[in-house]
Amino acid sequence: MKLATSHPHAFGMLVTALGVLVFVPDALLLRLIGGDMLAVSVWRGLLAGSVFLIWSYGISNAPRPTLRESLSGLCLLVAVLEGASMTLFCASIGHTSVSNALFIFATAPLIAVGLSWVFLRELVPMQTLLAISVSMMGVIVIVSGSFSQASLIGDGLAFLNACTVAGFYVALRKIGPKNMLPSIGAGYVIGALCVMPFADFQTYTTAQVGYLLLNGAIMLPVAIGLLSIGPRYLPAAEVSMLTVLEVILAPLLVWFVLGENPGAQSLIGGAIIIGMIFAHTLWRLRQ
Repeated sequence: MKLATSHPHAFGMLVTALGVLVFVPDALLLRLIGGDMLAVSVWRGLLAGSVFLIWSYGISNAPRPTLRESLSGLCLLVAVLEGASMTLFCASIGHTSVSNALFIFATAPLIAVGLSWVFLRELVPMQTLLAISVSMMGVIVIVSGSFSQASLIGDGLAFLNACTVAGFYVALRKIGPKNMLPSIGAGYVIGALCVMPFADFQTYTTAQVGYLLLNGAIMLPVAIGLLSIGPRYLPAAEVSMLTVLEVILAPLLVWFVLGENPGAQSLIGGAIIIGMIFAHTLWRLRQ
């Protein structure tokens, strides 16, 4: 594409923003499917992974690595992180509110900064360290409202999900301009197979099957396909920051459709995290 070569930064921003917007109904669809979320993650992984692999090796003419190459070195790391992220997100939604899961997930961009400093030797300004510290305070506020053990487990899984997503973006940036869809597809299938023994499968209604197909076979592949392109043109932290759009819109959508009230502490903690990320983003843009 001409935009990718003439204005790579603008192209990276565009595809990443589109990927995030496609992802917005994800949590709502998971709620509508219902049931055991590990079982949902198995079906999501098998559906999305199959779509990626069929596209990569049966439809697309784009240069692609062999399946063995896509599961070696850093490519294997990408596969593991993406498969783990898919499972952790579903599991967190099953144990805590959508708002808690997504607000905690919003810390991914700042975690990505730390990982970029460790593995890519990218400098971390003092303002970023401050943003990380304040965002962690927001996480503490959210977790303080999780009185039940199940909610605490869900919040912990959401934080692990943020870590895996941050690592995913950093790994993609380290790899550079390489077709990673086969690795992502294989990672989804491997992740689904790993959690299959622990899932509680049940019979779905026609509506649930429809939501599952829409979620796993269409929305997830399209969104991840777009988001896997962004890190080739943007720093890992900047890509992750755009995902804040989902964090803002998805809980509001679930609240509006299903009436799932986030609660005061979740809203306060989420406001701290999102406000800090926006302030940090504005500072980066001024720089």
